Formats: sequence, C-alpha cells, structure tokens
Amino acid sequence: MSVTEHIRPTEQFVYVLDHDAGLRSILPEPDRSRCRQHAVAAVLDLPAGEWDPTAEGGPSAELGFLVLEGLLIRDVTVADARCGELIGPGTLLRPADDRGDASAIQHDVGWRVVDAARLAVLDRRFLRVAAHWPPVLTALVARATERANDLALMVSIHSLKRVDTRLLAFFWHLADRYGKVTADGVLVPLALTHRQLALLVGAQRPSVTSALGTLADRNQLRRDDHGHWLLVGEQPNEAGLGSDLVAVAEATSSTG
Repeated sequence: MSVTEHIRPTEQFVYVLDHDAGLRSILPEPDRSRCRQHAVAAVLDLPAGEWDPTAEGGPSAELGFLVLEGLLIRDVTVADARCGELIGPGTLLRPADDRGDASAIQHDVGWRVVDAARLAVLDRRFLRVAAHWPPVLTALVARATERANDLALMVSIHSLKRVDTRLLAFFWHLADRYGKVTADGVLVPLALTHRQLALLVGAQRPSVTSALGTLADRNQLRRDDHGHWLLVGEQPNEAGLGSDLVAVAEATSSTG
C-alpha cells in the first residue's frame, strides 16, 4: 500500500492552525485570522501498524510532516541494538532525512503507528505561505530543537543503571507533556505496552515487566483499567525528580 492511499478522499485538507494551538497562539488576532485562511495543508491519515514514509508515490513534504493527532514510534536498529523514540502531536517529522544505509554506521529506521495518526503535509506551497508569518516558521524550528533536546534527555535516561529507575524517569518525562492531574496522581493517558516501553527505555521486555511490578508494589507507578499509566506521589516540581531516582536506587540496592 502506498502512503497516498492513507489520505481520506473527503478530508484531504485542513486549516493547520485549527489543529495546533501552539502555532495559533503565537500570532496576534489579525494575523491569526489571515494566516489560518491560507495555512492549509494536505492530510495524511495513518492507521495503526507499520508505516513506510519512503513508499513510492508518497506526498512531497519539503518542510516536513506535522503530527496533528495520534502516536508513533520511530525505531532505530544498529547491529542487534534497538532504540525507540515516542512521537506525539505537535512534532515535526522529516523521514526523508533518515538515511541509515548511507551513514558511516549503517542502521535501519522503522516507523510504527501506535494510535491512528493524522499528519499535515507541509509542502512547498505551505512553506511559501508560512514565510509571510515568520513566527510560524520560528515555532516549527523550535519544535525541531525541542525534539533534539528530548532525544538528548532520553540518552541520559537510557544510561541509568536500573530499569525501574529508567521507567520512573521516562514516565515523569511523559507526564510533563501528556500528564493530567487527578485525585489519585498524575495520569499519563498512553496505552503503551511492556514491549513498547522496553524499546523506549532501552531494556528487554521481561526486565520491564519485572521493573513495573516493583514500581507498582511501591505504589509509584501502576496501570489503570484503560491501560493507561498513573504516577503516584509528589510531582517532580515539588520533590525533585533527582531525589525520586536516588530513593528508588537506594530502596532497591539491597536486592539488586
């Protein structure tokens, strides 16, 4: 199936600012209204499953694909080591830049749609339109920088020795972007499986299952009836994430 076959024939275009509050909010009202009318993009609807953005016949996206809805995982494999990147709404993607076979260290890049996703195709026409409103382009560049910073943080999380510590740090990181404060704790409404979590924190699936059990026993992280994740305890801005990680490491050192 080619990528273009994912596009719904009855919903081929969207007003990008209607679907991205961050881009909308950076413009004053008069500019916002005018930009909204012209900043129109084709839509790519992706069902859950594998996605090949390089498939022949796919749409041209000179500026990139802007994730409007859904959740994806970008999977990079070097030799027998794999690492995953979680991608959600607001992220700017340029899959055409992934050239694993041309790299000095060859690697494979794969894409999986976890939750059905909608992408805005920011093509050459959109780029010409956005050039009339520089704050929009500046915001999109900032999105790319933010993604790079997130990846750097994930490298540090992967370097933590204990898998339960990695998971706790990773979920607090997710809570900063996706979390919802409830009476029971901070809810991260993402139905990530143990296998997906293993890919995202650089661990084996059995180790993740064991570590999640340990965190649940401590009442620090547990799954709700919908398959989402609940962080229990003080939020990082109150207790400090660093002290939480130290507490986890100290509490488990006697059994590690």
